[in-house]
Amino acid sequence: VYERFFLPMRTEPIRILEIGIDQGGSLLMWSEYFPKAEVYGIDILDCSSMETDRVRTFVADQSKRDQLGAFLAKYPGPYDIVLDDGGHSMEQQQVSLGFLFPHVRPGGYYVVEDVHTSLPAFYPHRGFAVAADGTNSTLLMLETFVRTGRFESRYLTPDESAFLGQEVELTNLFHRHRSPPSVTCILQRRATR
Repeated sequence: VYERFFLPMRTEPIRILEIGIDQGGSLLMWSEYFPKAEVYGIDILDCSSMETDRVRTFVADQSKRDQLGAFLAKYPGPYDIVLDDGGHSMEQQQVSLGFLFPHVRPGGYYVVEDVHTSLPAFYPHRGFAVAADGTNSTLLMLETFVRTGRFESRYLTPDESAFLGQEVELTNLFHRHRSPPSVTCILQRRATR
């Protein structure tokens, strides 16, 4: 679904940040898809061997605001696209969203991949720290925003919740039912008023 949103920016000199590098395939993909982009990656492991003239990496735990702040001190925003494909736990997804969304440019996008980790039935043997009643799940937080216009999360600060509620212009949840099931959310920041 990304091309529906990202194609208009394809030849622009954008800045994209991806959380979760793994083997680096998506950093390479983004640098090829966006030939004028600066591409940044955050991972808990050192992936500096993947750096190029347009790709930069940084070691950080996405659930630690101080480490995300250190990244932003070195590579300040704004970013046209922030894409979370990191650890997929509820705390990681929600802390990153709350902390990094203010650094998305007005009109830019924040993507949370693997929202289906909110559904333990899909991954019964892997822990993503979903509470037994599901009240801390990223999916519930997003669904609550769709229903009420408010972000409610035990992982967000009050200021982060308020900022998200004011600045998220649209929320798109994409669900792929075939195996393996997948849920991705694309949020767009409100354009400059």
